[in-house]
Amino acid sequence: MAPRANTTSDNLAGPCRHKPLKERCVSCILDDSSYFATLPMHAKLALQPGMHLKKFPRLTVLYHEGGHDNYLYILISGEVKVYKSTADGRQQIHKIASIPGDLIACEDLYLSASSSTSEAISDTTVCMMRRDFLREASTKFPEISDAMMQAMARNLNAYIRHIANLGSKNAESKVASYLVFQHETHKRREDHLNFLADSLTRVEMAEMLGMTQRTLIRSLNSLTKKCTISIAKEGFIIKDMAALTRLAEGSE
Repeated sequence: MAPRANTTSDNLAGPCRHKPLKERCVSCILDDSSYFATLPMHAKLALQPGMHLKKFPRLTVLYHEGGHDNYLYILISGEVKVYKSTADGRQQIHKIASIPGDLIACEDLYLSASSSTSEAISDTTVCMMRRDFLREASTKFPEISDAMMQAMARNLNAYIRHIANLGSKNAESKVASYLVFQHETHKRREDHLNFLADSLTRVEMAEMLGMTQRTLIRSLNSLTKKCTISIAKEGFIIKDMAALTRLAEGSE
């Protein structure tokens, strides 16, 4: 579990008080999530009754594009990819939720149908919350929507920079941009070795960046030779973030 940030003992919600002891989590994800951690305790306690734990085995779809799903999902453990299907049957992945507390389907809060499909990459546990429950709680406690908007705005700005960086870049710069973006938004916060977990296959990563698998592998090898990254078993280790950022910006 990622360490708590900007929380104090007087705003920790702790285990769900309305549930029997045997059904309570050891700690509440609201206290760890970057979206909710800074909320006052009374706001967290207002959200807890609407949260329900659910497990999704690997390769299980949480919701389908075009379907009428009514939930917001808060990641507890595991990894989830969010993607749109292209006309030729490929998956255009635009989000990976991998850090405890990450939100899934937050972009669909005010839509009548899901804009994407989400699928568990590994065995995944989430807390589900009905959208109408969240909206009602946010009406009573405006600080809930304020905290969510601030966190989502940070992630949106990082995503916009990422997309803008991909526009006219060569393959190596595109890969560097992807790694910088992932580092900004999905790096394991408790890890001080700049380890970047990545469960995508090389095919999925190549499709995400709009290149062939061969071009992707060649670009990764080039970044490795330049000592900006090293390839680990379950992801990448960022060895020189400054150099990687310059490559992403096309400065080298």
